[in-house]
Amino acid sequence: MLLQSIFAFCAIIGFSIIIEAPKKCLFVNGVLGMVGWSIYLYIERCTSVLMATFVSGLVLAIISHILARIIKTPVTTTLIPAILTIVPGAGMYKTVYYLFTADTQQAISSLITTIGAAGAIAIAIFIVDAVVAVIKKIGIRGDRN
Repeated sequence: MLLQSIFAFCAIIGFSIIIEAPKKCLFVNGVLGMVGWSIYLYIERCTSVLMATFVSGLVLAIISHILARIIKTPVTTTLIPAILTIVPGAGMYKTVYYLFTADTQQAISSLITTIGAAGAIAIAIFIVDAVVAVIKKIGIRGDRN
């Protein structure tokens, strides 16, 4: 688990360099990627892939919002590289592989799991964004009174 987390750190820094993320975000993105992957691996041991993906996405979205305000950068500069480690790319690969090998049952199973994982990430990000929007709205009203 430790070795995989270190590789996740390095991979996310490399990805951040490729997409030309701000230099002040490189280390932060690497740490977020490592944290997200570690959470995913830990929770997957106890529950399902979908729950691990959801919880990891939720934690990454929360931390990304916090860190984006601390380092004064858009949330997307930290969130997009961070979630890369939990995006179900291997699931899509397996789906296509099973389609090419004419294993329709496995292809459908893999596709459902992959769509579920992608949906879990999207729902986690949506929940955090909605909560942040409500907090901002309440904060703005509170300043006026």
